[in-house]
Amino acid sequence: MFCLNPKLSIEMAATGTEVERAIFTIVNCFFTHSKAEGKQDTLSFTEFTNLATKELPHMMKDISLEEKMKELDINQDDELKFNEFWRLVGEMAKNVKRDLKGKKK
Repeated sequence: MFCLNPKLSIEMAATGTEVERAIFTIVNCFFTHSKAEGKQDTLSFTEFTNLATKELPHMMKDISLEEKMKELDINQDDELKFNEFWRLVGEMAKNVKRDLKGKKK
């Protein structure tokens, strides 16, 4: 289960560096959406769809969410644990890196 010192969370969100706030935001976003139904530390397909639609509308606009969920769901239990979701974050980071390197040419 996810446990983060509440004092640290408030401090991080308010005074952390840009990278610290970004990490906090990603983790907090996952667990905020994972609490909507079922298990509190996994994303169901509905929770994943809501997260992708609300939080990633530009980065996932042309992606089949059903196919992406199946691809990320390593153990095929029809839900995403944080480590499975983190693979998506890594994929998106690689795409951003590729785009940034392409713009510098």
